[in-house]
Amino acid sequence: MVLPLRFDCEGVRLGRGPVERSGSDSRRSTRLSLEIPVVVTSLDPASNFREECKTVVVNVHGCGVIVHERLESEAPIMVELLSSGARKKARVVAAVPTVKGACWLLGVAFDSPENFWQVEKPPADWAA
Repeated sequence: MVLPLRFDCEGVRLGRGPVERSGSDSRRSTRLSLEIPVVVTSLDPASNFREECKTVVVNVHGCGVIVHERLESEAPIMVELLSSGARKKARVVAAVPTVKGACWLLGVAFDSPENFWQVEKPPADWAA
């Protein structure tokens, strides 16, 4: 499977081109390239992080979002859908700087898998 990775953050471009995925490196669930408005809030009492942003990829296990401040790996967060107000606990599993370092691509993993994104016809491997 080939997944294009190109993310914008106010004109900052993160581009690695297509990424080949082999059978030995398969994901637990299919990623969909969807821009969904969300609010990401840190659940760490020592952090006042809260940012409205958009997803760049989503799946039943989490998402990728572009933010302006780095969060540490394993940081507990809340993801809220702006469209419905639905909320889900998650944690940061990766923080990748953009080419110019102005923004971060955060890999986010949910505490439990579900079709949180309310995709009407989800991929077959999204079944809970």
